[in-house]
Amino acid sequence: MKKLFPIAFLLCAFFSLSSFAPVRSDAPVIKKSARRYSFPITGTTDGTPGAGQPAGTIAYEVNGSGTIPSSITFKTLSGTVLGTYAFSLSSPNNYLAGGMKAQTSISGVYFHISSACGTGYCLEFIGGI
Repeated sequence: MKKLFPIAFLLCAFFSLSSFAPVRSDAPVIKKSARRYSFPITGTTDGTPGAGQPAGTIAYEVNGSGTIPSSITFKTLSGTVLGTYAFSLSSPNNYLAGGMKAQTSISGVYFHISSACGTGYCLEFIGGI
């Protein structure tokens, strides 16, 4: 009876280990996706280029380093700078810049870092005209 336990243990171990298979060489590998954007990021949005001015299109430029935005600058289409505003971390992968309402009629700008956004980031303008 004393020898039954070690033999039963060895048989169980042999059968359980024999079901393992080596990894196939063509097994899919999960790779980190490369960052799809680089700074500066430029574009246009709707806004008011200063108090008392008619609503229209204003240009923006987001600057940063690596994957982190540092500031956004707004300009008229003719090139007049309306202001530069710093981004601060508001939650993981979300950066917020504010204080531009008087110059642009935009209350704030969110920069979201997400692979769900086709470019790797989403830019959200809050408020508006």
